Amino acid sequence: MDPLMTSVAQAVRRRADPAVPEGELDPDTELSALGVTSLGVAGLLVDLEETFSLRFPADAVTPEVFRTVRTLTDAVRPLVTPPHRPEQERAGTDADS
Repeated sequence: MDPLMTSVAQAVRRRADPAVPEGELDPDTELSALGVTSLGVAGLLVDLEETFSLRFPADAVTPEVFRTVRTLTDAVRPLVTPPHRPEQERAGTDADS
């Protein structure tokens, strides 16, 4: 697991019931199979928003996104990674010349 997925997994681990031991969380296991309830999903949403200082767009709060650690990580990644803008690179290059 990459560092982002590990952080998401830690948040899921805190909401799982019973608790999932460190290192035993398969990123493709459904959250419901880990005992994460609908209330746990709501808490997980808040945890992730606070941990990563982000806001989930309304269209990202779906059962498909909150299905597994992997689907959650895939939804969080673009929210925490700044978009690549080639025009910014060109502007930086022009300033150097």
